[in-house]
Amino acid sequence: MVSESWKEIDDIFHPRGVAIFGVSRKGGLGTLLLQGYIDMEFPNIYPINPKAAESGNKILGLDVFPDLKSIPGPVDLVVMSVHPKLVKELLIQCGEKSVRAVILFTAGFGEFDESGKERERELVEIARKYNMRLIGPNCMGIYCPATRVSFFPALPKESGPVGFISQSGSIANLLCFASILRGIRYSKMISFGNAADLNFNDFFEYLGDDPETRVIACYLEGIKDGQHFIKLAERISKKKPIIIWKVGETSSGARAAASHTGSLVGNYSLWTKIFDKNGIVVVKNHQELIETIGAFTNPCYPQGNSVAIISGPGGPAVSSADACEMNGLKLAKISPETVQELSKIIPEFGTSSKNPIDLGLQISFDSNLERKAIEAVARDPKVDMLLIYLGVIKKEHVKNLLRIQKEVQKPIAIVTAIDILTSSKGMGPVRNLFTPVPTRKASRFLAEMNANGISLHMTEQNAAKTLWHLYHYGIKKG
Repeated sequence: MVSESWKEIDDIFHPRGVAIFGVSRKGGLGTLLLQGYIDMEFPNIYPINPKAAESGNKILGLDVFPDLKSIPGPVDLVVMSVHPKLVKELLIQCGEKSVRAVILFTAGFGEFDESGKERERELVEIARKYNMRLIGPNCMGIYCPATRVSFFPALPKESGPVGFISQSGSIANLLCFASILRGIRYSKMISFGNAADLNFNDFFEYLGDDPETRVIACYLEGIKDGQHFIKLAERISKKKPIIIWKVGETSSGARAAASHTGSLVGNYSLWTKIFDKNGIVVVKNHQELIETIGAFTNPCYPQGNSVAIISGPGGPAVSSADACEMNGLKLAKISPETVQELSKIIPEFGTSSKNPIDLGLQISFDSNLERKAIEAVARDPKVDMLLIYLGVIKKEHVKNLLRIQKEVQKPIAIVTAIDILTSSKGMGPVRNLFTPVPTRKASRFLAEMNANGISLHMTEQNAAKTLWHLYHYGIKKG
């Protein structure tokens, strides 16, 4: 049975009508937000601009209304992109229209100064009076493909298993667009900004119980109620992976976070202990975040922490070994039977059958050599997971890896020197040797990889970290 607070937030993601303040025929941020709803084909969108309504002009092809009360249908969600001085009066109008929730895109409140925080408290009092909830100020708002709710133009309409909570609107935006070509889709995204009313814990608890969300990822600057977060983390982490990019590790970062959203950042080492105790996956940057999300989309948890490294070039094999050991993994002791099988597959010179396994440059000319070697190592009972270095990923790589992973049910982390989306045009005589997956197909291939326990990484360090996270979380989850 869902709680009243859960249902209250869930209703925000299912509005019957959305009104947007701050739209203009000249463009601007409010019009940008309006375009997001148009692109998602949300059925009942109401732009509000008194001057445009008076002159009978349309904005982006939609009829414009002078105010909320002139809108004939129900409006459950309002987006405000107006000057801070106008917010209080408009919020009262929302209450009189029985609006359920208001997204305050407008900045210039608690992140600015103490008087801004006081103005935030006034807004919350008004919202309480009318039984409304506020998201923000200083935020992008919410994105929910299933209900066509959006916070930016050109976002995907397809839903996925990942829920994302972010104090930063730009981080949420960038992550969503970067995810498109990586085949990652989201159930819900929330940018909550200053959290004058609804805060991180509210959305964290909501996604923890949301049946459409299997993985929770977060960008976190600070938090208002650490004790409540700890209790939530203990409960939620037992049933769903939690991935957190926590900033404010340094004094400079902490000051920047405080000025960005007015957050209380807290002691970073204390945060680290809390995360580790609950098996929460910690990442350090945007690239790590998206790669780790991909790995946990439908994770395959290893039985142990022994990893086999397979590479064509010798240098990356050595650096991968370093990365694995630095991240708490140990190199698997390849069984004599596998070593003997490899000796029949790979060339005698310029290679190595010991872990890390160096396949030599011959694999550039013979893809079967690489496939047979990976199959042999993957079947070895002493190998819990694989880290494979590939120059580029070809279509046959994807098919072979999917087949192998389904057979052995072990996590596979792929490191690629050249992005999977890189065009092969202009590569001259080596084009046939290094032809990556075409861009139009890459998203589908990557989605299939993510869904089958195969993750893609730009560095061996990120690959090793992700494999360790899978092992560590698997242990904590039991």
